[in-house]
Amino acid sequence: MGRPIVHYEIPANDVEKLRKFYEECFGWKFSNANMPGAEYWMFSTGKSSLGGGIYKKQDANERPKNYVHVESVDAAVVTFQQAGGSIVVQKQDVPGVGFIAVGLDPEGNMVGLYQPLPRARKPAKKKSKRAKSRKR
Repeated sequence: MGRPIVHYEIPANDVEKLRKFYEECFGWKFSNANMPGAEYWMFSTGKSSLGGGIYKKQDANERPKNYVHVESVDAAVVTFQQAGGSIVVQKQDVPGVGFIAVGLDPEGNMVGLYQPLPRARKPAKKKSKRAKSRKR
């Protein structure tokens, strides 16, 4: 299985204006991520599609970036660098979500590496007494 793109981000000078643009233009649905110290809006482009976020630019040179799902950010960073990329944002914890790192590919394009937190397994449902008695 390949490593799919699982999230993308769009930096903006005017987050509100850009959010309204994508709502009007494409019908994307937004929700405020309520991240301390950051203006960040999560968005969904549809039920079975990729989502992402719009955030306030920190640097005039910021460009959109794709995040690729990896099993381990640590291992992916090593592979990324060995293949000719460079890391510009070291591994960071995204509380309640997972871990990220951001690099530049050999052409200077930003690429995010994303390792989700393991999902808690739901306990198996117990069969009711009624269901058990039907089998007899």
